[in-house]
Amino acid sequence: MRITSQMKVQHAIDRMQLSASQMEKYRRQANSGKKIETPSDDPQVAVKSIQLRSAVTTHQAYVDTGKVSQERLGINDGALADLVTTLNRSIQVALQGRGDTLGTAERQGLADEINGLIEHAVGIGNTTYRGAYIFSGFSINTEPYAFNGVAITSNVANTAGPIKNLIEPGHSLQVNVDGNAVVRPTLDALLSLRDALNADDGTAVGASLGQLQTALDGVNGARTTNGARTRELTTALDRMEKVSLSLKSLLSSTEDVDMAEAIMNLQHAETVNQAVLQTASKAVSQSLFDFLG
Repeated sequence: MRITSQMKVQHAIDRMQLSASQMEKYRRQANSGKKIETPSDDPQVAVKSIQLRSAVTTHQAYVDTGKVSQERLGINDGALADLVTTLNRSIQVALQGRGDTLGTAERQGLADEINGLIEHAVGIGNTTYRGAYIFSGFSINTEPYAFNGVAITSNVANTAGPIKNLIEPGHSLQVNVDGNAVVRPTLDALLSLRDALNADDGTAVGASLGQLQTALDGVNGARTTNGARTRELTTALDRMEKVSLSLKSLLSSTEDVDMAEAIMNLQHAETVNQAVLQTASKAVSQSLFDFLG
């Protein structure tokens, strides 16, 4: 086959285009830090990247839910701990108030203190997290308890829930505490103590100790359960964070270029391109010389 001058020129042009294309590819990689910019650059990498991004998003959603659940359980524990402190103080008051040596005025003073503790306990029962009442079960927008200074009204009939959050595939965790099973007995025990003190009835004050202790046991039990859920969540959250981190690392290795390698490839492509241009220039000049000759 006879190689004509036109074929030499076309061959030189083809090499220049290929060289320029390779150089531009490595320049884009070095500038963006990514192996591909569009799916057509490498369909296999693009498909794998899409799958990994979907997995990362899904697992990150579990991690985010876990962290919100962790905050919620922390709020629960803080409220329950406050109830424990309130009940412990009320028991001290009851022990003091049942004594035969106390007069009416002294018991009235203790009753006033208990009334203040009732108001405080109602405030605990109306604790919110992100605008939602934590002891209202599913009725998160309804304040569960109201105190008019004398009596307490429960505004939510069923506070049990349960409210469960999906913290990992196939694993849900309850994050609420049943207010009517834990808070309401506390409020009732405090009301009984206050009324006994107001009635100047030492015997009734002593009898209220049992109700207060039962309420305290209930709060401590709820706190223990909440703590167990917190530990369960911590383990699951740690597991999901590790999976999420592994997926992100795999996504990075799929999408991101090795910058040192990319720069080296670019430098090599630039060198090759210069050589191609010089060779092509000679080929075109020789063809022009042949044409003129």
